[in-house]
Amino acid sequence: MTMTIRRKRDQFKQLKQLTEAQAVLGWGVILLLAALLGAIYLNQTSKIAAVGRRVQALQEDLEDLKRENGTLERQIAEAQSLERLQQEALRLGFKQARPDDIEYIIVPDYPVATAVSPSPPEPPLAAPPETISEVIWLALQKSVSRLVYGEASEQ
Repeated sequence: MTMTIRRKRDQFKQLKQLTEAQAVLGWGVILLLAALLGAIYLNQTSKIAAVGRRVQALQEDLEDLKRENGTLERQIAEAQSLERLQQEALRLGFKQARPDDIEYIIVPDYPVATAVSPSPPEPPLAAPPETISEVIWLALQKSVSRLVYGEASEQ
């Protein structure tokens, strides 16, 4: 009898040691996973921050380029002003043409452009249709109109 009690006590101690080892191992796994998740989170956060800084730098570059573009557009507009062009022409020795100074050249057999008839004017926008029968009627009118003018249908 004492043997069975002693054996049970030994088994209980072993079981207690085993559950303590399992608990330590479980907590170790949990801490390892938490550390791994923390490292992944920090890695992603640092990458996002780096991309954010890069985007901010590119936006600053874009603003600088927009300002430079505006300056160049202003300079182009100043260079193309009528006053500036007239001054430059005078500086280069050009003078204003009189009717007697103009000479027209006639080219024989030069093809004359034929006038192209404009497409029919679009009717002003009407109030939107309220019933399905109005929609069908308008679609039918439009399709007949396109057929008369020889236009391709919209699809």
